[in-house]
Amino acid sequence: MEREELIDRYIQGMLTTSEKEDFDSLVATDADFREEVEIIKNLHLVAGAEDRENLKKTMAHFEAKIADKETPVVALFTYKKFLIAASIALFIGIGIYSLLTPFGSDTNELYAAHFEPYRNVVTPIVRGENDRDKEVIAFIAYENKEYTTAANQFARLYEETQKSYFLLYQANALLAADKAQVAIPILEQHLKLNDSFKEKSMWYLALAHLKSNNTNASIDLLKELAVKKAAFKKEEAAVLLKELE
Repeated sequence: MEREELIDRYIQGMLTTSEKEDFDSLVATDADFREEVEIIKNLHLVAGAEDRENLKKTMAHFEAKIADKETPVVALFTYKKFLIAASIALFIGIGIYSLLTPFGSDTNELYAAHFEPYRNVVTPIVRGENDRDKEVIAFIAYENKEYTTAANQFARLYEETQKSYFLLYQANALLAADKAQVAIPILEQHLKLNDSFKEKSMWYLALAHLKSNNTNASIDLLKELAVKKAAFKKEEAAVLLKELE
């Protein structure tokens, strides 16, 4: 195995037992190899986009100097070693970034593209006629985008009435107020009640997990929705699933 490949596998934690023995032997006996490893160990920490861009520019600069034969023969080997190390570091940096943002997708952007609060389908509001009713007051706040107020009111209404749909609307208000982590257990509680709004909660729980970067949990719920016959947001769930997988 080439030395560079051996170092590459070391950095990625992929050495077999025999390769590890070869690697340790080279580190112990070969000063040039040991120096190269140290360079790479320092460089492989470069993972930020800005640092990677600077690294690309530095590599291009050194490559140009080598191509133009501006470097002394003795220094040329050092430059080449640096380029090898930098290339591996750049590869690893991009790999780490890709793992953090799978397939280049941004969960916040996907969430924003697909989330809209569930409309009021349970309490028709006729202004001036029943605006003293607690439920109407809560839905007026909800429709006026006073989401924190609405969430608190829906929570109280559920405690007083045990009507399960208040949990769905409380969670929606919390999502709209950018409180996905708080909305998740409320949606999970609503799902256990298995009422006629269950599929709505599945959709919004998938979005809440997406917003919270729990991508796997979101995918599981979307898969379940996508295969249900005539499910709520069935087609949109399938579209979002493709964007995530």
